[in-house]
Amino acid sequence: MKFFDYNSGLMRFALLLSRLTILNLIWLVCCIPIITAGAATAAQYYSIKQLIAGDTAIFGNFCAGIKLHWKKASIIWLILAVLSAAFGMAYYILTNTSIPGRTVLISIAALAFLTLILTMLWVYPVLINFKGNLREIIFNAFVFTFMYAPISLIAAAFYGIAGFLFIRFLITRGLVILFGQSLTAYANLNLFEKVFQKYRNTDE
Repeated sequence: MKFFDYNSGLMRFALLLSRLTILNLIWLVCCIPIITAGAATAAQYYSIKQLIAGDTAIFGNFCAGIKLHWKKASIIWLILAVLSAAFGMAYYILTNTSIPGRTVLISIAALAFLTLILTMLWVYPVLINFKGNLREIIFNAFVFTFMYAPISLIAAAFYGIAGFLFIRFLITRGLVILFGQSLTAYANLNLFEKVFQKYRNTDE
């Protein structure tokens, strides 16, 4: 049956999903020491970028991604961890103390944290696609976040859907663990690629 032919849409999707599953498991293992999560995420995006280009050497590309980007990716992860801890502490203090304008301050902190999260959706894709120092990478990710706000919100929605499926249904929880992060990163990188094409030649 053509439905099960090697070149059919179903089989191509099954092959893609199997590769993303392998990649996701490698990423999960490398994230166990939490300090390496940043480098693992950059390597995951790098491997997905190569997969989109037709290179199916998942493990090899993951290792290459770590070698290329581990330093900047780790610093980015550390910055995210510190800022997240700071926002968490600020939220705890604001919600447990009685100070003037508490609601306004909580709203400002929540908006700043949302900006941080949306920027982080861009920062690793920018890292693997463009040259530049750490400050330029973070700044460009921040600019992309607001310049292409609808795309940022769609990318966030993908993660929101994955989070909902993980929390709401027991069956889908296993699937999210198995390939959810890689599949979401794959969808987002394809989405961001339309933006990056406008700037890649200029960067080169």
